[in-house]
Amino acid sequence: MFTTSIPNPRAVETRLAPRFQKLLSKYPPTTDEPHTEERAEALVADAVQWKASDIHIEPGTMETRIRLRVDGLLHDVAAVPITSGHHLVAYFKTLSGIDATALSHPEHGHGRIEAGGTLMEMRTTVAPTPDGEMVGIRLLDTRRPVLRLADLGMSDADQSRLKTWLSEMQGMLLVCGPVGSGKTSTLYSLLHELQTLPRSIITVEDPVESSLDGITQIQVNAKRGLTFPDAIRAMLRLDPDFLLVGEIRDPESAHVAITAAGTGLTLLSTIHARDAVGAVTALRNNGAKDWEIGACLEMCVSQRLVRRLCLHCRKTDAPTESEHQWFSSAGISAPEQLWQPKGCDACAGTGFDGRIGIFELWRLDGEARHLIRNGADGVELARHALEQGTQPLLKDAIAKVVAALVPLSEIRHLSGIGNQPG
Repeated sequence: MFTTSIPNPRAVETRLAPRFQKLLSKYPPTTDEPHTEERAEALVADAVQWKASDIHIEPGTMETRIRLRVDGLLHDVAAVPITSGHHLVAYFKTLSGIDATALSHPEHGHGRIEAGGTLMEMRTTVAPTPDGEMVGIRLLDTRRPVLRLADLGMSDADQSRLKTWLSEMQGMLLVCGPVGSGKTSTLYSLLHELQTLPRSIITVEDPVESSLDGITQIQVNAKRGLTFPDAIRAMLRLDPDFLLVGEIRDPESAHVAITAAGTGLTLLSTIHARDAVGAVTALRNNGAKDWEIGACLEMCVSQRLVRRLCLHCRKTDAPTESEHQWFSSAGISAPEQLWQPKGCDACAGTGFDGRIGIFELWRLDGEARHLIRNGADGVELARHALEQGTQPLLKDAIAKVVAALVPLSEIRHLSGIGNQPG
């Protein structure tokens, strides 16, 4: 049987990889590839310049595509011959402590690389495909300053509510959202608020993404038997006031986290949930009992990340009929003008410059705890949260559209937001 190779239809956005492209022009790919190390460093330097979170090296039948994840979206930044791609894959595997020979199953590793004067941590995954090995590299700049709450895009009112909760030191705070929604950044911002307090603060993370002076940070290592639950139990013996757990990911970690919060210390963590009240459902799905949740859960922060408009090239247009209808379904009038992305050299033609968070904060009161203990579902809890004054994600998202920070297109299709008029 013969198969037909279909060329990759995606355009290559060379402006996102100027250093890498310059080396390709200066030293065209050859079979032995003596410039692989230079190209790898140039690629990482380009990723650092545009604050890319990930590098992908993806083999194909005709060429190897190199892609950067910038502001949450993957961009094809180069196409190189298959042999050149193989050399890059082998280089990053070796640098990450992965056997450079061909793999029969996925492998994980980590390493460091200095590029453009910045030392980056790499979390590397390699997986075999019919066309060769694909590499995914998560880039972490452990020396990057921790964002403050004011830098996340959170309203002054929400910042004040969070700081009030931190000053009271009780129970559990959960940051909710899908993968890549900035949950860890929010937790680190909260830690930054706590650093100056005369308190013992311990974190259990996988991995430790930023080093924080004055805070004891523990990195789990499942291969050596140090799992999240084991690390949490051990850290409780160190008498912490605040304990940060990177993620509640299974029934065992949920049980240990709830038990820790029930001992009187303050626990901060993340969990995958659609919205703030969805944290209750997520805890239930991980085996937590209603009375346990009602007793220890104090605050839930739900969030998403949306792309921020480039201030150098954003433009205005009158709302379309479809946009008028969308605002109407949300129960508000459309503004006279909406800001849209355009694209310029400052943003490499993307029209965007970084991302900003949209937030929903739910502080549980006595009635919410009563509802949880009596098995109330997400709909009933959401209704109570709104009556209590919780501002939904949609409202914060629309506020950022009206403030010309993000285009409407960024929030219309976000799961769990655009379909919640009211």
